[in-house]
Amino acid sequence: MEKLLHFIGTIFAMLTVVIFVGCNVVNHSEGLGESGTVYNLQVKSRQELLMGNGRMAMIDSFLIIVSSGPDDICRIYDIYDNNKEICAYGKTGNGPGEFIQPLLTYAWNNEFGLNEMNKQELAILAIDKPNTGEAIVVHEEKRLKASYQKKKGEWTPTGYFITKLDSSHYVSLVGVEDGRFFSLSNSTLQHIDYFGESPIKEDLPPIAARNRLSGKIATYNGRMVFGTVKLPYLVSYKICDEKMEKMWSLYYAETGYGVKNGDLLFDKDRARGPLLDLKMDSKYIYALYLDQLLSDYDHYNVEKSTSNKILVFDYDGNNVACFNLGCRIQEMAILPQGQKMYGLTQYPDFSLVEFVLPDELYQSE
Repeated sequence: MEKLLHFIGTIFAMLTVVIFVGCNVVNHSEGLGESGTVYNLQVKSRQELLMGNGRMAMIDSFLIIVSSGPDDICRIYDIYDNNKEICAYGKTGNGPGEFIQPLLTYAWNNEFGLNEMNKQELAILAIDKPNTGEAIVVHEEKRLKASYQKKKGEWTPTGYFITKLDSSHYVSLVGVEDGRFFSLSNSTLQHIDYFGESPIKEDLPPIAARNRLSGKIATYNGRMVFGTVKLPYLVSYKICDEKMEKMWSLYYAETGYGVKNGDLLFDKDRARGPLLDLKMDSKYIYALYLDQLLSDYDHYNVEKSTSNKILVFDYDGNNVACFNLGCRIQEMAILPQGQKMYGLTQYPDFSLVEFVLPDELYQSE
């Protein structure tokens, strides 16, 4: 799995191509307009982790980290007990309690979801909160298989990054064209509807669109936000009467791109990014954004592959804050009611870091 992550990083660098000749360049330079208040957040605590790269989410006072190691794929930490590791679950394999290519996509109430990318499958795991004195345990509740009605002679795109939207719906990224950029499914992952527009107006072949316009989904109580990795673009939707309605979209930084020979190419002098992580809570949207030229990205260089900048948006798409962090991170998890934020950093070693969030942003929490 570790080799797979390095391979993905190498492919990212190879796919971040540039454009000059024979290609009409589209530029977005509007950025944010008025930017929010800048806060400098210093590292409050640091804890070395004996694992490889991981993804993070929060459930109450529990921090979940899903890593790429062969054993103990899911690790649970108690943030009110000095971030002590209290439970572990799962290993690499194809049997019960085993995973091939798990992607942590959401945390909701006491459950979290692992999207088995190569199977179009969602494993739903739950954290059992025992009585006083009993050990915390993780158990697998069920696995759901994504279902799509196929039509003869037509390619039926399947969703990935399967994420819980509310108590009875899931959303996933399809990423092929306008009207079929996302998928809405019911509580058993039965397909309900395609929805959503492409971040660009230019037409792309479905495979190119799926590769170049990939991104990250975050959800909270029926609301969804999507951000593309290689374009500084966000779009927000919410569910209403079994349909997803678009609320707003925006470009939050300068970029330039063009379409040539059926491929999306990026201007090496203007395109900026990438987006590293995206989260939501009851008030805000958080975008962990690498503010540099996209062509400068280097998976093997911490300074050029991790970020010390988080843009904070409200539910109307207004940029209300910018967090300048005391160290560079690659993933984040937010606990607004505790005014805490956690990140995974690679320097000087792979560690869990903690930040204190600004009081004034969370006074009504």
